Amino acid sequence: MSRYLEPDPFPGPHPSPRPRVRVAARTDRGCERENNEDCAAFADLGTSVAFEPPAAAVLAPEPGAFVGLVCDGMGGEAGGEIASRLAVETILPFLRAARLGGAGEGRLARGLVASIEAASERIKQEGRALPRLARMGTTTTLAAIADGALVCAQVGDSRAYVLHRAALRQITRDQTMAELLRSSGAIPAGAAAHEIVGANVILQAVGCSTRLDVALTHTPLEHDDVVLLCSDGLSGVVPDAAIAATLREHADPEAAVGALVARALEAGAPDNVTCVVFRFER
Repeated sequence: MSRYLEPDPFPGPHPSPRPRVRVAARTDRGCERENNEDCAAFADLGTSVAFEPPAAAVLAPEPGAFVGLVCDGMGGEAGGEIASRLAVETILPFLRAARLGGAGEGRLARGLVASIEAASERIKQEGRALPRLARMGTTTTLAAIADGALVCAQVGDSRAYVLHRAALRQITRDQTMAELLRSSGAIPAGAAAHEIVGANVILQAVGCSTRLDVALTHTPLEHDDVVLLCSDGLSGVVPDAAIAATLREHADPEAAVGALVARALEAGAPDNVTCVVFRFER
């Protein structure tokens, strides 16, 4: 027997679906290195699960609860590998404990900075306990999505890019001697890295700088914008134009990270290569 239900004359508000994030991560030790000092991860802070390369997922986190990061370690022997691992293992639990899901952009930005500072202190403590690791440190590029914008916190020269309407833009600035010389006008803007003394020298690192200057950026995101986080093992050998073409060609992040790493390997990949790609879908 069928029933007729009167429509509710006072319907309640329907909650808007959360934006989805399609994300993937990939890392490779490259063509010349014996070990991999890069470390990367992404996570929905509302869960206890973190994904490390190789990985791919579709997430629907609360605002501020999605984070991705890339760390590129340094320090000789096993130091770089340990430093980047310690950074990831400190930052994600710190951010979960801070309960940043649903937080406003200002609080989120402060949380990202504080998590990097906590990682730096932990790496220093480990170095004091084991003198052979005293010089270790790592770059860190950490990104979160909140209120339709990308909030990025960076130390070192691992990069963040946004592909918006087919145009690629680097949204971080390398904290390197080469970039400092370029920005000061001491060398031509188009000079290649190999032409610059100290081209690979970074100005600060998590775990071995006395005072960290964490750079923050805010970038509005639109539907289908693509974000790339990568170590300099990718950006150092694959030109931005080729990175942009690869991201345009491969809409799926899992296919994109595979293609980007393949391009770096084809170019000789003298360093470890790591990338995290995510597509923002409202």
